[in-house]
Amino acid sequence: MGTTRPSEIERDTSVEIASVPMTQAEKDGFRDAVQTCWNPSSLSIEASETRVVVGFTMSRAGVPDADSFHIVGDVDVEPARQQAFEAARRAVIRCANGGYSLPGDKY
Repeated sequence: MGTTRPSEIERDTSVEIASVPMTQAEKDGFRDAVQTCWNPSSLSIEASETRVVVGFTMSRAGVPDADSFHIVGDVDVEPARQQAFEAARRAVIRCANGGYSLPGDKY
């Protein structure tokens, strides 16, 4: 197909975060919102046992930028890692439904 996946784009290892860190309650709320769209049955056993940290940007309206998703840290492109990344990316995008509800200073 000849296209480059967002996770294959070489990124700086630093991660930009909002100027005000999320509270634990905000992190839990975001995780709960994304988890409703998470589909673990679509993953191989190896991918379901793989931990991937996903970085991305969001607009102030709480909408994730689909082109900004990347694996944070080690970007090893083994199939299980890539599959776990893609599943996480789909879950975040699918659950956005017009934007996540977070305080404006957290984007």
